Amino acid sequence: MPEFGFPAQPRYASMSRLIADLRSRSDDTRVEAVTGRFRDVTSVRRGNVDEIMQLEKSIADLNTFAESIALSETRASIMQANLGTAVDIAQNAADTSILVLSNETEIAAEVFSDRARDDLNALVSNFNANFAGRALFAGDDAGTVALADAETIFTTSVAILEAAPTAAAGYADLQNEFFGAGGAFETMFYQGGAGRAPLTEIAEGQRVDYGVKADEDAIRSALFNTIVFAAAYDRSNTIPDDERRALLQHGSDGMRGAITEMIDVRSRLGTAEARIADVKSRNVAAEAAFTLRFNELAGADTFEAALTLTELDTQLQTAYQTTARLSNLSLANYI
Repeated sequence: MPEFGFPAQPRYASMSRLIADLRSRSDDTRVEAVTGRFRDVTSVRRGNVDEIMQLEKSIADLNTFAESIALSETRASIMQANLGTAVDIAQNAADTSILVLSNETEIAAEVFSDRARDDLNALVSNFNANFAGRALFAGDDAGTVALADAETIFTTSVAILEAAPTAAAGYADLQNEFFGAGGAFETMFYQGGAGRAPLTEIAEGQRVDYGVKADEDAIRSALFNTIVFAAAYDRSNTIPDDERRALLQHGSDGMRGAITEMIDVRSRLGTAEARIADVKSRNVAAEAAFTLRFNELAGADTFEAALTLTELDTQLQTAYQTTARLSNLSLANYI
């Protein structure tokens, strides 16, 4: 504790209060110099304080929506890209299947089935995409993968094809397992949630649905016909050789329908993306207008604030020096 005589004590206490006040004013002024806004808008005398507070809330809400929109944009973009990849895989396989069927060379058919197996792996990986800890194609159960592993899906499906007496019967049986209620797709292959992903609020009272689930018919059809391609000329299975070409033909016809369906899904997702972009543009314009009005009412002159800050710092330094001298006074100094 500093030692000083009684006459200096009141002045020391006064200087301490002055320093506290200067520091508080300096902190406020520093915020104004850096941000261009008053630290305490309730002290503003230009305009209605209620309006200022409402503007501040509106700007904060729009910033929250901006974060939601950014996340939605990224998720939708990844999903759109993955659907595009799936369409490319399916289109290439469908085109190649026509060539294989017209060629009638079994070696080419076997190579095609081998590649279709790789396509299945790629599709499953594609629809098990994850972003920011969320499975994108798993509906309302985003904490899990959307689809079982490709090996499980393929092995189970081939067993169904092998059990059928003809290609037509095998195709119909597997189709029923993929699309029928309680079939293998619902009970084993699809691992995601039964419901769609929650709608995302991107503006006051406006929510957008950009969810695409891996159990949609378009995706089931792409997976189903890719399996048919992979199994048709896979010599390790017991599908009758005289039924293989017919099975491949069924897959070729079915895959063209799957491509059309996936393009429709992409179009639906594109509509949601366009809506997100439109709302984003309107939100940006609204935030700019709110910010302009806020600054008119509560904006600080940064140049003036910088000058004031310099003055306050000078006064604060002088106060510190004065307090230091007072704290060194003693009775002997006073006498």
